[in-house]
Amino acid sequence: MKLFSYPVFAAFLCSATSLTAQINTAESIKLATDLSKQFPESIVYQDVNTSTITFSVLDGKSKGAILNIKEDHVSEYLSLKDNVELGVYETYGTFSSIDKMVSYTKNGKKYVLNYTTAVDNAIESGGIFHSDARYKAIALNFASKGETEKTEITKSYKDYKFLDAAYFYSEYPQKKRIISFEIPTDVDVDLVEFNFEGVSIKKTITTDPKTLVKTITYEMENVKPHLGENGSTGADMNLPHIVPIVKSYSLKGVKTACFESYNDFYAFLHKLNSEVKRDDEFVKSQADKIIEGKTSDLEKIKALYYWVQDNIRYIAFEDGIAGFKPMAAKDVLDNKYGDCKGVANLLATMLRLEGFNAKFVWIHTNHTKYTCSLPYLGIFNHAICALYWNNKTYFLDCTESYAAFGENAYRIQSRPVMIEDGETFKIETIPFEDINSSKEIDKITMKVVGDKLVGESEMTAKGDLKNYYIRKYHFAKSEKKVDFYKNYFTRSNSNMAVSNVKTSDLQNREIPFYAKYSFELSNQVFKDDNEMFVNMEFDGYFGKNSKDTLRLTDFTFDMIINYDITVELTIPEGYKVSTLPPAFKVKNDYCSINLEYTVVGGKVLYKKTFVFPTGVIPKAKAAEYAKIQKDLKKYYTNQVTLTK
Repeated sequence: MKLFSYPVFAAFLCSATSLTAQINTAESIKLATDLSKQFPESIVYQDVNTSTITFSVLDGKSKGAILNIKEDHVSEYLSLKDNVELGVYETYGTFSSIDKMVSYTKNGKKYVLNYTTAVDNAIESGGIFHSDARYKAIALNFASKGETEKTEITKSYKDYKFLDAAYFYSEYPQKKRIISFEIPTDVDVDLVEFNFEGVSIKKTITTDPKTLVKTITYEMENVKPHLGENGSTGADMNLPHIVPIVKSYSLKGVKTACFESYNDFYAFLHKLNSEVKRDDEFVKSQADKIIEGKTSDLEKIKALYYWVQDNIRYIAFEDGIAGFKPMAAKDVLDNKYGDCKGVANLLATMLRLEGFNAKFVWIHTNHTKYTCSLPYLGIFNHAICALYWNNKTYFLDCTESYAAFGENAYRIQSRPVMIEDGETFKIETIPFEDINSSKEIDKITMKVVGDKLVGESEMTAKGDLKNYYIRKYHFAKSEKKVDFYKNYFTRSNSNMAVSNVKTSDLQNREIPFYAKYSFELSNQVFKDDNEMFVNMEFDGYFGKNSKDTLRLTDFTFDMIINYDITVELTIPEGYKVSTLPPAFKVKNDYCSINLEYTVVGGKVLYKKTFVFPTGVIPKAKAAEYAKIQKDLKKYYTNQVTLTK
């Protein structure tokens, strides 16, 4: 089950208040007081949190065998604060249902049923155009610390393919998390365990001697709370969980095959794609218009790829089977929007109709442990297009706005993909590009004018960094475009004024991004009779007092970080350099940072390089990286000392 807290769903909580009187005891108050000290940011403690997933085969008569999958959740919540309002919800969709959702209040040693009705609403999201996702929710209300409530929720799955993975962590601390699977002999289920390394999870297997039902139970004790972490690589990458794969089930000796092999899994997805309505004549006519006047193959490919990027609005679309089945190419063209599957299918279709060998591709974006070997719908969260042309494979992601042909975004580099190839499939890996394929080079010159630093900045960026700067502009609101870069390059620094901004052609995605601008910096120069102190640092990259020291997930940047920055200060006439700040150097597996001051002729050069080669800070290194950030922030206060 899922949880949400006040005030996120305040209106819901106010409309579904528990009316049952609650009783806490001196013992429960003491326990809550002790736990609140251990978990000061948590409002409740889950004393019990169990999920039991049961499988059974029913005789559907004329419908044949029916696989019944039921998931029962039981949780107890101890309030760690006074006046706590908590919502407990469970999601469902076309292929699942919530059959039961009730809550109880603990009164002494007994639980009394709360006469509240669960609300049923659609899940709203600004990034989702249409979704079948819904949730049912009930409110839990605790007047004072030490009160306890319990929930019971039953969820049924109508199709084994949409069975959720089972996770151990919750938003709140748990005394014990128990996940059990009850599997009869006529159902064949694989339980695939992920991220169990370094985590204490007890696994037991028992078999009922009468029914021969096998129960596989996982127990994890003293589970820390898991809140959404900034820059998280995602739960499937780091958090322990179990993916149940239904291979087959039988009734009266007749077996129904499910995902017995990866080939079965591919066959299901290929069938969905094969059912997509085709209108080749219409799509071909539109493609012909797009490539009109283009003579070379390369010109035609680029024209089609860029047209889809620029003219089809990306909107996530999750509606039952449509969450896995592409929208027809004609519908995407007519509507001018589509999800990743829809735009990938559109581009592949147009390229094929123009004589190119293009394929539909399933992929899971960066930093997940899932590979193209697990027959589970959750292994793919994205779709792109593969083009075999000129003895090379090109991967084309139409959702990657302003990406040039031949460029692969960091989020798909090194990722294994499944390429649709008729009744068979291909597994390939998108190559990792050279670290310097995405790089920003800044050259900054400055001089002291009165009590200010006045200068110019000239920069180029390529790869993901180039796309970032171009997207920031194009995605800005129209009224903000006029002074967009002028405001952007101030870096929210109230002491900085930017003017005379010039950029490269923002419509041309095939050239590096270029920008040049003038600036004035206040409060960076300090003088007395014989000395001048100059702080040459003004962007403060990666320097902050971070409290992000204990993480359950890795931190990932949106792109590979590769900055090469040179700041040049003209030494004022009549002054010489007395003291330079010491060098700052960090070199490890996940980052290389080098900051160094030197004097060359009549200039002070402040050279800065930041390279994060994998774009990831491992969770085990969170405390180490937080210290690096803190040390950087302190280092940025250093000044160059000049004397007469």
